[in-house]
Amino acid sequence: MQEDFLHHVWKYKKFDTSKLLSINGEAISIANFGQYNHNSGPDFFNAQINIAGQLWAGNVEIHVKSSDWYVHNHETDRAYDNVILHVVWQHDIPILRKDNSEITTLQLKDRVDKQLYHRYRELINSKTWINCENSFKDVDEFVIGNWLERLYIERLERKSHEISKLLETSKNDWESVLFKLLCKNFGLKVNGNRFIV
Repeated sequence: MQEDFLHHVWKYKKFDTSKLLSINGEAISIANFGQYNHNSGPDFFNAQINIAGQLWAGNVEIHVKSSDWYVHNHETDRAYDNVILHVVWQHDIPILRKDNSEITTLQLKDRVDKQLYHRYRELINSKTWINCENSFKDVDEFVIGNWLERLYIERLERKSHEISKLLETSKNDWESVLFKLLCKNFGLKVNGNRFIV
């Protein structure tokens, strides 16, 4: 089992979400699964989760085992103080906040379709250059063609919208827009937006 698989399961809601109960028997319902965090800190930000009749807003952390919380030293990291739900494959020990209150834990191992995990293992253990390349033959060419065309158009629209916004703020100064976009690319994904302020 790998954390990446659990991130996928949570992000795409690939588990049985009916009648969720915490390890301690508290009813859980999920209003918002949160935004996936690609950087350091909790795995999902700004989730909204109802626990035992109380709506909580905060972060969700995901681990294979509950004890990984301590293995990763989250108990000493302030970035994890706002975790409202600890999602694990297997619960092995309770996790406590700095004030010794227990963080609500949801165990997933009995809520995920075994076939989903089996397909995931096949992809991960694949020895091919592209993990899913053996599945390409099963997809209709029309579907693949339409999907690629849709991705192309969406990307083009997204990029042209960004340029239009920059043109508007720079009063149609194309040279300024070019310079800002060039600088943005030096910052890459994490810091790029700092260059176009």
